[in-house]
Amino acid sequence: MTTIVLVILSLLAAAAVLAFLELLLPSHGLLGLLAAACFLGAVVGCFWIDKWLGVGVLIASMFALPFVWSAVVKWWPTSVAGRKMVLQPVDSTVTRSPVAVGQEGVAVSELRPGGMVDFSGNRIEVASEFGMIAPATRVRVVSFENNRPIVVAV
Repeated sequence: MTTIVLVILSLLAAAAVLAFLELLLPSHGLLGLLAAACFLGAVVGCFWIDKWLGVGVLIASMFALPFVWSAVVKWWPTSVAGRKMVLQPVDSTVTRSPVAVGQEGVAVSELRPGGMVDFSGNRIEVASEFGMIAPATRVRVVSFENNRPIVVAV
């Protein structure tokens, strides 16, 4: 093998290693840019050997890039490193509040504006709509905000 072929193969190997390390290390794209520069250097080297070899490598890489990228995007979140870096979907179900609009209860703690209200045996955290409400005051649910009852003094 000639020296230029070894340089081209080394640049291609360096591009592959740097692109893989870009997935594992938080380099903010620096390793990706270096990988792209190595790959571009390999393509330029192929053009230096023969213009048709350069065109062939360039067309083949342009054809292969979408397939490689989609494989990486599909594989990455399921890999060991990807599971540690990518947020996993949250399995949360919103539960309905046991109280309804218009239901009345008694303030257990001072609502300033948040606090506890007793709705016939169920203690629920609520928020007052206007200012502070003293303990032992009767309150009524007027609305919900983020699944939290909003109450006013009766």
